[in-house]
Amino acid sequence: MSFKTQKAFLLLFRNIKYQWDKFQTTVSHSITLSFRLRLLSTMSFGSWLSFVSSEIGLDTLVHSSWDVYIIIALRMIRLIGFGSTSLILALYLKSLGIDESYIGLFMTLTFVGDLTTSFVLSLVTDQIGRKRVLVLCSILMLATGVVFTTIDNYFFLLVTAVVGILTPSGGEVGPFRTIEQSSIASLCNQRDRSDVYAWYTFLGSFCAAFGSFVAGSIVEFTRSEWGFSDLKSYKSVFALYCILSLIGVVLSLLVSGDIESKKQSAESISVADEESPGEGASETTQLLANEEEPKPKSRFFNLLPYLSPDVYLIVLKISLLFGLDSFASSLTPLSWTSYYIKKKFGIPSSYLGSVFFVTGFISGFTSLGSTSMTKRLGPVVTMVATHLPASILLAVLPFPNSFLVTLIILVLRASMQTMDVAPKHVFLAATVPDDDRTAVFGFVNVVKTLAQIVGPSIVGILTENGLQWITFVIGGSLKVAYDLGVLVTFLTFNKNAAY
Repeated sequence: MSFKTQKAFLLLFRNIKYQWDKFQTTVSHSITLSFRLRLLSTMSFGSWLSFVSSEIGLDTLVHSSWDVYIIIALRMIRLIGFGSTSLILALYLKSLGIDESYIGLFMTLTFVGDLTTSFVLSLVTDQIGRKRVLVLCSILMLATGVVFTTIDNYFFLLVTAVVGILTPSGGEVGPFRTIEQSSIASLCNQRDRSDVYAWYTFLGSFCAAFGSFVAGSIVEFTRSEWGFSDLKSYKSVFALYCILSLIGVVLSLLVSGDIESKKQSAESISVADEESPGEGASETTQLLANEEEPKPKSRFFNLLPYLSPDVYLIVLKISLLFGLDSFASSLTPLSWTSYYIKKKFGIPSSYLGSVFFVTGFISGFTSLGSTSMTKRLGPVVTMVATHLPASILLAVLPFPNSFLVTLIILVLRASMQTMDVAPKHVFLAATVPDDDRTAVFGFVNVVKTLAQIVGPSIVGILTENGLQWITFVIGGSLKVAYDLGVLVTFLTFNKNAAY
């Protein structure tokens, strides 16, 4: 029998073994969950709390390292700043007398700056040090806040937004997310990642929502109590951004060297045939094995990760799909959504901030349920099952003429829209080796940022012509296409043994 034939039989055997192990694990999970649910009625209050704590990953978080706590604290502080400034960014630029089309251009070029910064730094982060890059980016964030607090010139603000750290969407910008995702994957064992990512997502979402509430409160308070103009009130929010950025610099300096990239561990490069006897292929097993030794690379390409062609193909598919989702999101960022609702219903800034605080809190809280779903359903099914209904709700958001109905849609969408974030991180972390995660995460995030570049300009042009409602319909429809694409493309990778 030829070597190729033997290899084909071996691969066939491995696939049969995996499918059988997958079936056994699925049955085991179903029985275990059913048994646990039956026990709930007989549990004491303490036992019930212990069960819930385990299901939402709180036990894992409590026993995590200090570096994990600092990384999450960094994200919390940063998202308060991002949430507060994104709520008032479009309103702030409008108060400077800038037309909507130029506001859209401003946001587009801001994304271009984020794209460039994220791409360059993600490639060299593991060479120059993750901690150093975190400190550098926190300083850039501080400098951005100082400029927006003190200067009114549109072009100077534009240059600062491109070079510095600012978000029109309320979500992450810069290389922070890339570094933190790869650091968490390095600091946590594979079984615990979904729990930590879920809390990382929840606390970030909560703080972004809290930032919206704080921004609305600051604007209302400074106008009513201190007699500030709209412009000066908005600048007060950027002053808060400076304070939060300074705290971020301090926290970045407290991170230890444990977050730095390490050589590939046996855990991160393990494959199915290296598992201990009796163990099946699990969710924590690297999805594809590198069967060939990496070829020597030139000095330039040493910056780029070596991955097998199959893994490159997976990363490419992930990037294209995530890019589609990001483009859809760029049509309805927080800055433009708040602008649309305020203009359509005449909602005061303080009330608007409270609305987005509530929806953001709900969004973050429900994201905790994703860790339990991921462990039982796998990341792909969890991503689609939670994100698809939210996509449909986004498409119908502009149709009600009642603010109450619009608010209900916002709340329903918020309850599902971020439950796919932690499974995304888990799926991507399992796909690539530890040493390459920062670069791969960076590449995926750069593609996502690149996809957002033209969105705000499109929104600005449509808004100037009274057609902003169309962006919600298009955005929701594209997100539905993304969900179906993920399901069709990656369902075969939806192993559900160890998440």
